[in-house]
Amino acid sequence: MIAIIINGVTASLGALLGFFLKRGISEKYTKAIFGVISLCVAIMGVQSAVQSQNLLLVLASLIVGTLLGTIIGIEDRMQQFGEFLKRRMQRPGEDNTFVKGFVTLSVMQVVGALAILGPIQAALGSNDLLYFKSVLDFTSAFIFGTIYGLGVVPVGLVNLVYEAFFFLLASFFMPLMTPDVIRELNAVGGVMILGIALNMFRVTELKVADFLPALFIPILYYHLFV
Repeated sequence: MIAIIINGVTASLGALLGFFLKRGISEKYTKAIFGVISLCVAIMGVQSAVQSQNLLLVLASLIVGTLLGTIIGIEDRMQQFGEFLKRRMQRPGEDNTFVKGFVTLSVMQVVGALAILGPIQAALGSNDLLYFKSVLDFTSAFIFGTIYGLGVVPVGLVNLVYEAFFFLLASFFMPLMTPDVIRELNAVGGVMILGIALNMFRVTELKVADFLPALFIPILYYHLFV
């Protein structure tokens, strides 16, 4: 849970610093920072994935989970929800700079697989992904803070509430988390993390959120078929 709190604090702190400094970060620096972070995220994904002792289960989990996620349209629905928030909170003809910055940044930071996979990994005992997300969120909040001012500072609270929900949800399933389940679930998550890194590099445009149902397959496999 501490990593979720840190993520919320760093997001708000980035926005606050951006407001007071009022100086944007040069694009060449942001590209360099995101490049390094992307590499580290990719390495973290590979480290988790190679720990699997049942690659066939990992493959089957990702295939079945991705099919389900694609049928449901998880990523598309998340994007639609983000657009819904923008439409609901922004009123034409009003001075809505405050709201625009807050909503746009909130959508950027919580709509996506990273904001869900991070709390799940944290519930399993690894905070690394949320720490990486904290760096990303700090940087984006800083930039938005220089543009929109104090209106984006509450984004940290949005992160905190959203991620805490998925952390508690994952904790609810903790009695089912045997060592085998945790190992293979982390391997499935590792492949997803690698997909996120590839998207960050703009090598692919994978809808990683559609992979999320795959996380439940190792739980079902070890408790129903083994």
